[in-house]
Amino acid sequence: MNRLTQFGLKLARPIAYPFARTARNLTRRFYPDTAFIAITGSGGKTSTKQLLAPILRAQGTVWSPDYIMNGPEAIAKTVVFLRPKTRYCLQELATARPGMLAESAAMFQPEVSIVTKVERDHYTAFRGLENTAREKGTLVEALPAAGVAVLNRDDPHVWAMRERTDARVISFGLENRADVRGHSLSSAWPERFSMTVEYEERTVRVQTRLLGEHWAMVVLAALAGAVALGVPLEEAADVLRTVEPAPRRMSPVETADGITFIRDDWKAPLWTVPAGLEFLREARAPRTVAVIGTISDFPGDGGRRYRQVARKALASADHVFFVGRQSHSSRKVALEADTDRLKAFDTVYELDQHLQTFLRSGDLVLIKGSGPADHLERLVLSRTGEIACWHPRCQRIPPCNECRLQMKPHASTSS
Repeated sequence: MNRLTQFGLKLARPIAYPFARTARNLTRRFYPDTAFIAITGSGGKTSTKQLLAPILRAQGTVWSPDYIMNGPEAIAKTVVFLRPKTRYCLQELATARPGMLAESAAMFQPEVSIVTKVERDHYTAFRGLENTAREKGTLVEALPAAGVAVLNRDDPHVWAMRERTDARVISFGLENRADVRGHSLSSAWPERFSMTVEYEERTVRVQTRLLGEHWAMVVLAALAGAVALGVPLEEAADVLRTVEPAPRRMSPVETADGITFIRDDWKAPLWTVPAGLEFLREARAPRTVAVIGTISDFPGDGGRRYRQVARKALASADHVFFVGRQSHSSRKVALEADTDRLKAFDTVYELDQHLQTFLRSGDLVLIKGSGPADHLERLVLSRTGEIACWHPRCQRIPPCNECRLQMKPHASTSS
């Protein structure tokens, strides 16, 4: 997020927040043709929005703010500053505490609610899938009787939300009973993800720009949202051919020296790690490399969890590098396996120094980390220019390429 957007959000809170519900009620009167679509879930919210937005733009004007905040203050800003003559208002809604989603839903008042999945994100706040599902389901409860709930049929916690609304339900999934159902998945690097999708009597082969079969539910969620709004399946699928992955969510970056980085460094809940490793395992590349930073949202002993991930990574990639405060946990796995394919580094700077000589043209490198906790994007930026800041405990939210500290002519490499 750039500094102007940050300032806008700070300004929006005192101005927009108190008037958001009033503004939303006014849109019903003055903009009766505007459809309000909300997306929530433990994962895939942003990517679902990134896929659905261009589908809807082919049908009419879309107001879908690109700021990354998705709590009540951001929702208030979206509603208050809705642009005139908007056909679709598309917004992702997130939560970090019980009751937060209900607060956002009361302001946004969705007519279509899309729920992607229920996983262990924000484990500290919810302490279990049932509590997380209860919170996510408030977005379905907020629907009017004339609305539409778009639900993941394959996730029992999401599918159970159909009992919490009188709205029409459209399901999506790989399950045969799903309304919008996918099958015949294909994705092995350098191939991009594709699958066959069926809805009612129609069948279409959907080709995307995404990486990995784990995007199936996101694609299906976007297509189900589209048909819920009356967009023909074939038209929606055709748009997806050109939509690039959301930044920092399995998005590829190729450097001038022929190395391809797959950036998945926005967040790294434990449950998301296997999908990236499976992508590497199936990839066709001279060498595959997994770089793993901070893993989050899991119960129990952290060291044990990191060692489990290290074993899976060794089985999936040719070389594995851990970095950060928990990296030492993986060293035991390297000793157990008696291998030099796994190494651990305390700081991103130390890892970068190693990669400068280790990586070579043709390598496929997955970067999996937790945004501000790691700033692993520096591994990519260092190959395209000089890095001014290598602070190992930064915690700044903006990515390094948007941070003013990177504009300094000189900075310590180890502070």
